[in-house]
Amino acid sequence: MSRQRIHTADYKAPGGKLVRVTIIEDSGIIRQAQITGDFFLLPEESLTRLEQSLIGIMITESAVKKVVDDFFTETGAQGLGVTREDFAKAITSVKEPD
Repeated sequence: MSRQRIHTADYKAPGGKLVRVTIIEDSGIIRQAQITGDFFLLPEESLTRLEQSLIGIMITESAVKKVVDDFFTETGAQGLGVTREDFAKAITSVKEPD
C-alpha cells in the first residue's frame, strides 16, 4: 500500500543563503522534489533538472550526494552563494529521524 508523505526542510548555507526543500516521498523514495530559496543556480533551468534527477532515488546521504555530484559535474551548473554540498545537505535533512 502506497503512503506518500510530504517533508520540508530549511537549510542555511554557511554563506547565509537559504535552501528550502520540499519532498514527496513514498517508502523513502523521492517521488517529487522542489528546491527554492534565496540562492541562484546558473543556468536557471538547471534547478528544474536537479529536481527531476532526484525522482526515484532513496533519501539517503550516499544516494543524494551521488545524484547531486553527478548533476553538477554533468551540467556544469554554478551555484551563487551555495555549493553542491549545501544542496546535498538540504535534501538529506528532510528525512525523518529513524
